[in-house]
Amino acid sequence: MVVSQYIKRGILYSIGTPAIGLGLSMFTFGAFLKSSGFTLFQSFSSTFFAFALPGQFVMADLLLSGGSILNIFFAVLLTNARLFPMTINLIPIIKNNKTSKWKYFLISHLIAVTAWISMFASYKKIEKDNRFDYFLGLGGSLWISSILFTVLGFICSDFINGKIILGLVFFNPLYFLIMTLSNINSKKLLLVFILSAFLGPLLNYLNSSWGILTAGFISGTLGFFIFRLKNVK
Repeated sequence: MVVSQYIKRGILYSIGTPAIGLGLSMFTFGAFLKSSGFTLFQSFSSTFFAFALPGQFVMADLLLSGGSILNIFFAVLLTNARLFPMTINLIPIIKNNKTSKWKYFLISHLIAVTAWISMFASYKKIEKDNRFDYFLGLGGSLWISSILFTVLGFICSDFINGKIILGLVFFNPLYFLIMTLSNINSKKLLLVFILSAFLGPLLNYLNSSWGILTAGFISGTLGFFIFRLKNVK
């Protein structure tokens, strides 16, 4: 099978900061699973089938605390609900007439935050008819590397200091912050960023359980409607 040059370009783009940023967090997750009594197969399967780190942590934590399957299902569903609007946002960008529709359902599994934000940082350099292949290489390589890092974290957890492992988990959020700041020239993103920076600490102080989630929802919704009304005019 001949691999498209755009798949290769997507793979090359993922190698480096995106793969390292996500991989280190997955490495930490693998170590967490080992220390919590999960098996190597369970650790592998978690990233293979889920590929959404916050949801994976929620699932593991609820399993450890004895949560019911129904509770775990709805908790993970709520945690990973953010991937739905991301998918709706990304599919039109990579959609083309030469790709079968069923392939879009499969590639949706690769739409996680790191792949999504990396795609938006680079897609304008790729012709639309080739963006599907490009994202397949980008998202697919991040998915595979995440599985490998999860397994590696599981295997190496007994040989690495716990404080070092804990510190690695902050690498990925730091990467998101850097990527956000690098795209801050977008007025929409700037508005949402400012609103979130103001509302986040305030609402978190008022309600630590729902403050951050509420701040993100309000900021994103306001930003959407402000720019929608502006475009209508």
